[in-house]
Amino acid sequence: MGNKIFRFILIFLCLSLWLMAATEIQLKDPKNDDKGPGNYTYPTDPIYVGGSFDLTKAIITDKGDVIEFKIYFDAPVTFNWGDFWDVQQLQIYLDFDHVAGSGYTETIPGTQVMVDPADAWEKVVFIDPHTVAKINGEIELKAGAMKNDIVLPSKIKPIGKFLKATVKKADLGVDATADITTWGYGILMLSATGFPGDWCVLMRRVNEYEGQHRFGNGSDGAGDPNVIDMFVDDADGSDDEIQIQYDMLKNWESGMDPEDTSEDKLTVIKLVYPGK
Repeated sequence: MGNKIFRFILIFLCLSLWLMAATEIQLKDPKNDDKGPGNYTYPTDPIYVGGSFDLTKAIITDKGDVIEFKIYFDAPVTFNWGDFWDVQQLQIYLDFDHVAGSGYTETIPGTQVMVDPADAWEKVVFIDPHTVAKINGEIELKAGAMKNDIVLPSKIKPIGKFLKATVKKADLGVDATADITTWGYGILMLSATGFPGDWCVLMRRVNEYEGQHRFGNGSDGAGDPNVIDMFVDDADGSDDEIQIQYDMLKNWESGMDPEDTSEDKLTVIKLVYPGK
């Protein structure tokens, strides 16, 4: 009996120490800023519930061999037509070293933003409601130059008002001792679609006028960002971060041809560095 009690206490202490050692980062974003550069409007179909693209919080936890991302928004996840859920697509750009120019400044095709060279990223976690086969097919076809650095979670679970994604550190190319508090994070909210443009990886584009399945107040060309919300600055959720986001996403110019991106000027975003 005594040995059983001792083993129980030992297991309890080990578990407690593990939980205490787990590194966790929390980022916040103000509500009601799901308007891209400040003027985007939702599609009119009721499946696009108000708040569905409004980021509110992110909890990033180092669990040893894996990293868990919980991304919260201001409406419940819906399950009407998607393979696994309906409308959200999340991209999480990771800068491991914060060395200018050491990674990519381009984003996944169709996102239509650039990353500041000072925040160049090494890996991006791609969270999308379509099947792995479809996602990989799109990446192979449209994002071949960066396909080795687009990482799909090993597990995704939609729960209430958040999506939980588990990512293996091995898939990110980092070891178990990596310090997630030193990384930069670019967490972008877009809209997923199974019928994307020829150069878009499963994201819904923002158009000039809203429609049943069209976001409005962007451009029918291709220069406007298809980002509806994002974490910015210190990611403390303060109201001033609303205008910071709007200003960050507004510096774009678009040509008239939606299939020709050569005339476009893309806006430039910065990542969040919680450990700075």
